[in-house]
Order: sequence, then C-alpha cells, then structure tokens
Amino acid sequence: MNAALISLKFRNKPLSVLMSGQGVVALANLVYGKAVALYISPIEWGGYSVQLAVMLLLHSLMVTPTIQSFKAEMTSSDYRRIVNFYGRILGVIYIGVFALMAIGAVLYTHNIIWALVWVAAVAQGLYSLSNDSLNFAGKHNTYSLLLIGYAVFNLLLYGVVVWVFGQNKAINLWQILALLNGVFAVVSVWQAIRLINGFRIDYQDFTDWFPTELLRKYQCYIWPLVSLAVWGWLINYADRYLIRFYMTDADIGQYTLGYGIGSKMQLVVTPLIAFLTPLIFQLKADSKLPKEVDKLLWHYLKRYFLIAGGLCIVFWATYPWIGLLLLSMAYKPAFVIGPIVASGYLFLTCIHILEIKWYAYGLTRFVLWHNCAGAIMNVILNIILIPRLGIVGAAMATLLGFAGQFLIVLWLFQYDAKS
Repeated sequence: MNAALISLKFRNKPLSVLMSGQGVVALANLVYGKAVALYISPIEWGGYSVQLAVMLLLHSLMVTPTIQSFKAEMTSSDYRRIVNFYGRILGVIYIGVFALMAIGAVLYTHNIIWALVWVAAVAQGLYSLSNDSLNFAGKHNTYSLLLIGYAVFNLLLYGVVVWVFGQNKAINLWQILALLNGVFAVVSVWQAIRLINGFRIDYQDFTDWFPTELLRKYQCYIWPLVSLAVWGWLINYADRYLIRFYMTDADIGQYTLGYGIGSKMQLVVTPLIAFLTPLIFQLKADSKLPKEVDKLLWHYLKRYFLIAGGLCIVFWATYPWIGLLLLSMAYKPAFVIGPIVASGYLFLTCIHILEIKWYAYGLTRFVLWHNCAGAIMNVILNIILIPRLGIVGAAMATLLGFAGQFLIVLWLFQYDAKS
C-alpha cells in the first residue's frame, strides 16, 4: 500500500486501541444477550423491540443525517462555529419535533413509555455526536473508554433493575435505556466541550443562529440521507412488523434475540470503521484523488472479508453450542437465526467500509441508490419467505437481501471509479 495515502495526522493512529475496546464491548454485549434470554420473556422482548424500531426510525430520519453532515464539516478551520450550528439544529429536532411527538404519543396511548423513548432518543443522539467528535479529534483512548463504559454500565443497570428487583417488563427496559443514554450523553458532551477548550457563548452569534451558507450545505447534504433513512429502516426493521403481521410478538422476541447474536458481526468491523472514517475524511480535506482512497479501502476490505468470513464459517459449525451458551432453551428457535444473520452482516459490513468514501466526498446518492434497491429486495423476500419458513425465512431474507445489495455496491463502486 502506498504510504503517501496516509496523512501524518493519522499514520500512527492506534487501531489496536479501537480493536481492544471493541473486544470488551463485544463481550459485554454477549453477556447482556445471555441475561435477556434468561430473565426476559420472548413476548416482552418482542414488544420492546417493536417500540425500539420506532425510536430508531425517527432517529435515522433526522439525527443520523445531521451527525453525518457534522462529520463532513469537522475538518473546517472554524470548528467552534460548526459545533454551535449543529448544536442548534439538534435542539430544533429534539425540542421542536421529538418532544411534541412524544407528548402526543403519551396523550394518545396513555403510556409513559413514549416519554422514556424521547429521553433515550435525545441522549443517544448527543452521545453519538460527542463521541464521534472525540474519535475524529484523535482522542481514541477516551472514545474507547466511553464505549466500554456504556456497555458495562448497561449490564450493571440491567442487573440491578431486572435481576435484583425482578422488574422484567418492556417499560423497565426503557427505563434502563433512558438512564444509560442520559448518563453517557452528559459524560461525552463534557469531554467534547473540553476538546474545544470549554464552552463559551458568543453573543454576536445570536444574530445569525443558522448561517445561510452552512444551512444550505446542510440541506444539500442531508436530503438524500433522509430518504436513505426510510429505505435503511425498511432493510433493518420491516421484518419485525411482517413477523408480527404473520405471527406473534413472541416470535418477534425469538427472532430479534437471534438476530442480535448474528448482528454482532458489526462489532468486528466497528474498530476498522472508526479507524478509516476520519482518515478518509482527512484525505478528502487534503484534496487526495478518489482513486487513492479506493486503493486504501480495497486494501482493508480484502483482509476484513477473509477474517470475518472465517468467523462466519466457525459460527455455522458451532451454532447449537453458541446458541446454548449465549441464549437459553427458552430461545431455542433463535439458535439457527444467528449464523444466517451473521452471514448477511458479512456483506453489510463490507458495504459500510466501501461507502465511507461516498460519505466523505458527498456522493450520498450512491448510498441512497443501493439502500433503495436493498430495501425493495429485503421486503419482497420477507413477504415470500416468512409465511413459508417463519422466523428462519426472515433471517434468509436478511442474508439474500444483503448479498444482493453488496453486488449492487460493487457495481456502483466500479462505476464511480470510472466516472
């Protein structure tokens, strides 16, 4: 690999720190999955999963595109101005949109859960934004420690609420998530404020809360991503609602816990994504040619595919034992879901590696196109396979849909390289 591809800022970036941190996070998450299988019934977990899908849809519609846009602007020399602008955008989303929706949902359903959903969503966005800022600024130790702390504190909260006090309903899981996200939102925002040498209010800035040039760039960047959020949500969560339509909440619980084990493949790629994302964005800021970025991404993609593919083979060979180890006999139908979903996530995580370039260079239309095609494939496959194979059919739809989507991404990547 050409050493010139690596800028001085990132050449000695401690990938090992990110990988070791993710290793601890993965272990904590596996223990959490085991605890859920032991103490939460499939029907309660299924109900919680459906509500969580609603929160993630709203989050991906408004917050995730905003965070992606913020990342694209982080190489700006006027960093404090960028932080102020995006802080106000999130304020409008959380206070002006999400709060009103939460109040309406509570009044309509007479269920306090939606207030907890609002708290969890707001805190999740603040935590993600602040921790991404730390990673981009090279604070890898702090970034990794926050990830580890989040996973471990989640386990502790679960142990106190569910195991010690025996509160094992869906609302108790929302209480845990709201408190967890709230604590780590405060800690990560505090660390991010330290990063910009403290919080100072510029009173002159009140006259121009949303600078025209920044607002225009923000709008151009996020519109494809807002549409993308809908397609991405269909890919990842429509299967829950189709299972509910054809089957029951208990089946959703079985499926989502097995899906959760398989989706842990995401943890294998997360440190690599955390390593490559700021690097690619910096190369773009340094006016490096896209072809140079392509070469770097292919270098890491090939090695990742070999490692992750090997893990999938091991998973397939040992899934009855892994299922018994990580779940419980109450979730035995979910055992086989794990390796099927993991194989699908092998293709999905490869997609995530390649699309870093498209986010960095503002080519979000390619991200939109492949997710649109993937969503259509996924929904059609679920409609065909769930009535015939049940939750196994939903898992097979995930595998086939992500494999087809990966082929589309490869074609788009080659098309982009030639254009």
